[in-house]
This record gives sequence, structure tokens and C-alpha cells, in this order.
Amino acid sequence: MLLSGIFILFFLSDDLFAGSKIYLIRHASVQIENPGWCNVEGALSYKEEYNTSQIYAFDAEVVLNRISYHETCDTVFCSPQLRAVQTANQLFNDDVILKIDENLRELDYPIILLPLVKLPIRAWLVISRFSWTVLNRHNEKPSYNQRKTNLKEFSKELVAHAEENGISIVIAHGMVNLELIRILKKQGWKFEQKEGLSNLAVNCLVK
Repeated sequence: MLLSGIFILFFLSDDLFAGSKIYLIRHASVQIENPGWCNVEGALSYKEEYNTSQIYAFDAEVVLNRISYHETCDTVFCSPQLRAVQTANQLFNDDVILKIDENLRELDYPIILLPLVKLPIRAWLVISRFSWTVLNRHNEKPSYNQRKTNLKEFSKELVAHAEENGISIVIAHGMVNLELIRILKKQGWKFEQKEGLSNLAVNCLVK
């Protein structure tokens, strides 16, 4: 009996002593058509529609199988935006408390105003993001630097929860997750699982 217990402990030791884990999940794909080439009004309309559109259904088990001991988690940190909340609900139903946090809202860059110009929607988004993050152009919404500062402050709560409970799970957005990864890595967290920033990607950092 003693020997069997030792063997079990040996095989489980990697998980038992893995330390704290933080999982960052991007929301599921959104049901929206690509408008192709459009003017600034079309780009503004697309961005607004994207923020209010439903997600596509997905197989929750495929995602959950990439999250170790997700059954032990009773709290999930989530963006307040519809696509993130719907993703969280499909993954966890009513089994967890959704802790909605405004800091996890998508980094909302303004569409750059280029009248009389038509561009692919992807180009509008890339140029506008560059203008906001690199050139520091912003309107009445918080600047990129302010959002980064807010996320750094929020990360303290995320880390504290992981250290107390062994695991923190976040469901948010591509740019938000990227910034959180940068913040956590500077604090000594390292990738255990790296899947990028595509829809339903699951990144895990450990410490």
C-alpha cells in the first residue's frame, strides 16, 4: 500500500508542485460578415456591430480539456462585453461565479478618420490600432497607456487569486490577453501552454 502511494505521488508530482497557473482565453468567433472594402463610415459601423454580435456555438469540452483542474475553479474573470460573457457561459454554465471586470474590456481604439478613402476592413483596423498604440492618438476614450496601466493594476488581483486558489481563469480579448501576458512575464510568470491570440486560444502561464 505504501509503495503504491509513493508511485501515485511520483506520477502526480508535476501537477501537485506546478505552482500557480493563470489561463488567458480569447472569446469565441463572432457572427459577423466581413464588409470587404469600405469607407470610414463602414468601418465605424463594422466595429459597432462587432461589439454587439452573438458568438458562434463551439464544443466547450475541446476548450476545457486544455485547462488543468478547471473543475476546481469557482470564479472566472471575464470581460463585460457580450462575446466574452457568452463564451464564459457556454464553457462553464452556472458552475462558476463570473467576476465581470471593466479592465478586461477590449482595448477600444478609435477608427482613424480618413474621409473619401476606401480600404479593406482589416486595413482600417490595423491602421487605427497603430495610430492608437504607437502614435498615441485617442479621443475621449482612455488612451492606450492608461489602459495598460489599468491592466497592470488589475493583474495584482489576478495573481493574488491564483496564488490563493492555485488557478485563475480569464476570458477576454486578443489585445487584452496579449498585454496581460506581457505584464505577467515581466513579473516572472512563464508560458506553460502557448496558443497565440486566435479565437478560443488558451494560454497558460505558471509561477
